[in-house]
Amino acid sequence: MRAWALAGIVLALASPAEAKLRTLYSFCAESGCSDGREPSAGLAMAADGTLYGTTLFGGGAGNGVVFALTPNAAHTRYRYKRLHSFCAQAGCADGADAEGALIVDTSGALYGATMAGGANDGGVVYKLTPNARRTKWTYSVLYSFCALADCADGRLPQAALAYKGASYDGSSPLYGTASLAGPNKQGVAFKLTPGTPLWSLQVIHAFCSDANCADGTSPNAALTVDASGTVFGTAYSGGDTNMGTAFKIEGTSFTRLHSFCSSAHCGDGAFPADALRLDDQGNLFGTTFGGGKKSDGCTEIGVGGCGTAFMLAPGGSETVLHRFCLKTNCSDGGYPLAGLAHDASGTMFGATLYGGGNGDSPGAGTLFELGARFRTLYRFCAKADCADGTNPEGDLLVDTDGNLFGTTLFKGAHGDGGTVFELVR
Repeated sequence: MRAWALAGIVLALASPAEAKLRTLYSFCAESGCSDGREPSAGLAMAADGTLYGTTLFGGGAGNGVVFALTPNAAHTRYRYKRLHSFCAQAGCADGADAEGALIVDTSGALYGATMAGGANDGGVVYKLTPNARRTKWTYSVLYSFCALADCADGRLPQAALAYKGASYDGSSPLYGTASLAGPNKQGVAFKLTPGTPLWSLQVIHAFCSDANCADGTSPNAALTVDASGTVFGTAYSGGDTNMGTAFKIEGTSFTRLHSFCSSAHCGDGAFPADALRLDDQGNLFGTTFGGGKKSDGCTEIGVGGCGTAFMLAPGGSETVLHRFCLKTNCSDGGYPLAGLAHDASGTMFGATLYGGGNGDSPGAGTLFELGARFRTLYRFCAKADCADGTNPEGDLLVDTDGNLFGTTLFKGAHGDGGTVFELVR
């Protein structure tokens, strides 16, 4: 479940902020939102502090953009530049509607995926290559989905790509998920190997391969790859209760680690919607969009609870780290679509799509810290007319100073286009 399925829920003012949030850019600053609208994914950062991201909509054809925000020497101001406007080619052969975050490789090139467009309208994986001064970027499609009969290679790749190692070298395989189609019509996990001119795709798991789709369906989250090449991820639905699974893939050997909503009232969570994070001990950390406990105020997705943050031990046993909407009026937030990021000390950070309000206000999302204890860092819509933005959906990025960078889907200084922000801790 992604942003367009949720946008109808009413937004309202939240309580004053707990930390200093700085809006770096508000979208729809240009006529017709040619600079983009609704940045739903997280950000990538280059060594010089330049931020790269995508928007779902806006741009020259209304199908989203790739953008850069480059800081001045003091990092007090950022300059916006549109690097690509999707659907620039006939029939949107270059792709349309980018949902996942970007990858920056060691040479400064960018990689990403779009949910739609491409030669077969199944979405694409693309690359943007800069010249030496990064004044000009060359766009190329690396793979167009639905290239095989009946879209056996999958369609709708809406998550970020993944790679093995600490940084991407531009020549190793990339890994990802497509949430629809595939051999069983329930999505795939794939491996993309570089080639000329197009890359080759291998399906490493077709979801709903097990009886009753016990392995999961609709994988719409990014994958995580460890140093040995083992792939970890989540499926949004399927499993024993049709509320999602966590898994690992070694080569093409699939192991289900956890089936969500396996405890009373989905106390272990339901519907994992984002990537897992791996620590040095092999533990996996993530969030679920629903579940956690019964709550009259959390009914939008048809299951009790406003979501969880959890840990899976290497064998798959789960520990719930936080159940959202435990505080009055969901002041801690609810419905996390973003995964968990961490700083050098191992403290984790995340965002909730809703919550953070007071009284009858449901709130417009929160930023939180999950260390020795849970702490709400910021409640959105704290400024007049929600100039600080509302509804953060994408993963947070943590810089070397421990500051958080991210995006909001809606609001901002120019109406309803969304924002890029920095939270200074």
